[in-house]
Amino acid sequence: MIRIRFGMDVLLVLLLATCLLTPAHGTPLEWDFAVTLRTKIQFMDSSWQTIATAAHEFDELSALTFDESEELIYFNDLKHRNGSIFSLKRDLIAANHVAEQTIARTGNESVGGLAYDPLNMNLFWSDTEQRKIFFAPIHGYATPKVLVDLSAEGGRPDGVAVDVCRRKLYWTNSNVTHPSVERINLDGSNRTVIINSDIDMPRGIVVDQLSDRLFWIDDLKGVFFSVESCKLDGSDRQVVLKDKHHEPLNLAVTNDAIYWTDRTTRAVWSHPKVPVIKVTTTSKPEEEDSTDSTDFKDPEPVAEDCPLVRVANLSEEARGIVVRTGFYQRLQKDHHCASIVRKVKDRVVEQNRKFEIRSMLDQKIKVLEDERCMNGGEYRAATDLCICPTGFKGSRCEIRECHNYCVHGTCQMSELAYPKCYCQPGFTGERCELSVCSGLCLNGGHCRVSKDENEAPSCECPAKFGGARCEQNSTEICSLFCRLLKHEPEMYVPFGCHSICEELAQDNSTNIAVPQYEHLEVCLTPRVWTSSVIIILVVGIVSSLLLVAVIVHGIRRLYKPKRPRIRKTFVVRKQARSNSAGDTPLTNRPLATEQCEITIENCCNMNICETPCFDPKLVEQTLSKSSCKEDKKILIHNMEDDLY
Repeated sequence: MIRIRFGMDVLLVLLLATCLLTPAHGTPLEWDFAVTLRTKIQFMDSSWQTIATAAHEFDELSALTFDESEELIYFNDLKHRNGSIFSLKRDLIAANHVAEQTIARTGNESVGGLAYDPLNMNLFWSDTEQRKIFFAPIHGYATPKVLVDLSAEGGRPDGVAVDVCRRKLYWTNSNVTHPSVERINLDGSNRTVIINSDIDMPRGIVVDQLSDRLFWIDDLKGVFFSVESCKLDGSDRQVVLKDKHHEPLNLAVTNDAIYWTDRTTRAVWSHPKVPVIKVTTTSKPEEEDSTDSTDFKDPEPVAEDCPLVRVANLSEEARGIVVRTGFYQRLQKDHHCASIVRKVKDRVVEQNRKFEIRSMLDQKIKVLEDERCMNGGEYRAATDLCICPTGFKGSRCEIRECHNYCVHGTCQMSELAYPKCYCQPGFTGERCELSVCSGLCLNGGHCRVSKDENEAPSCECPAKFGGARCEQNSTEICSLFCRLLKHEPEMYVPFGCHSICEELAQDNSTNIAVPQYEHLEVCLTPRVWTSSVIIILVVGIVSSLLLVAVIVHGIRRLYKPKRPRIRKTFVVRKQARSNSAGDTPLTNRPLATEQCEITIENCCNMNICETPCFDPKLVEQTLSKSSCKEDKKILIHNMEDDLY
């Protein structure tokens, strides 16, 4: 069993070492470049295509650095209230990220540059406000310590870079009065100025471990800037590029190119590492005269030979930049870096082995949790106990605390993790075990519970009992009044005691007095339906019905159509002829000068005044001989005779 376990451990170590030393080109989610914008970190592949973004919860990102050994990115947020520097872990399987606070905020820090030492696992950063360079371990939340203090001399540290192999820290001093590029051992000893001439405002700096050179950006006077390089001791200084109209901040170096972020154009630019022109050398051979020097000249950029390339356009202001260099794979045989790479690799492998062992232990604990602890309980192997979640108890978390807890109600867990009962209407108590009517009504009273939860229960009392709980016996109270009335005749006795006193007086007339009321009818219940009320009610109903009838009749007359007027026209002679006996309306038509038209609208109302075409003499004869009805008949007859 021991040999099998030892073989598995060896296999695990070899597998982890192989994974560590394999170039990172396997999964499509892996990135080659990372750039900090103002509100996010943008990851891009080798062709500068964006494959992911992260750290969207931050507001003012600035510098960043990268730990290739554990795939961790460290970045700064200038506006975060609690933290100053954070770590970002890329999860390639889940395709997401997790940001955690690494360095707490102690004041108004203004981080200019970040660098990481993977051997001692320390972070280094420059504070442009306090004019100091700090360092702190990434684990343990230790208080940051000062490595370099430039405040007394008026310096302003900006960019920082760690030489992992030679155990040194490089930084740029961007104070325009005395700018410089300096270095110091990581233990704080042997501070050295390596560049302090022909320099204006150096910003970002990076150590190229593959070529053993330094590269930095110099923000020159006016609109110009330059990218310069030198060996790690400051010798062999070269101007790689000089151009204008850029505001570069930070830079990164690969095997063949330099990349920097530009705030003005919101872009990432690239240029080959081959210098444009060799300008000066800070170290000279001993045989050269000290008076001989090479003057620093401003070379013009050779755009045809080494053109600038705008490799990425960004949506926000570009700030920090890091690149995956394959440091641990390419420098395993370098005589300066081999021992450091081996130590870092051993540490990572040991951490992974412990992680795997811890994972296996976690799996066993998970099985024990599932088998031993019920209802999501957490198993503690050291004490062999289950830590139960809220709402459960027992040695295995098998008992639900709300089970049968409330007698007449619903159980829920409170904020303090205690069961709490919400009682049904009519019940109370901690467990809703008590009825609100229990012992409330006395002397046979009936308890009534309202549907309104805010209304208290009430008692319906039997005869001769009263009070909120039927606790008052009216017979006893009235007997007391009646006894006192016997001795004090002027005392007031409640009206309800009259009948009770009469009953008591029948049994004991010597000690009981019956109260007398002068206007007893006032206390009686008034009659509502009197004769006057009935008469007024009947008159009101009749008047209302008449009013409705009048309104209906008026509406009908208003909307009823008019009856048509019937008219009839007759043509007659003005004078009768002597030989008219043989004339008919068809054989003898009257002349136009002899005829007359009569229009009759209503035969029932027709009279003689409506027939002015007849001879007055004939009319007189007619009036003297016949009545009105006969006149009308004659008139109509004559009209029919004269009709043509």
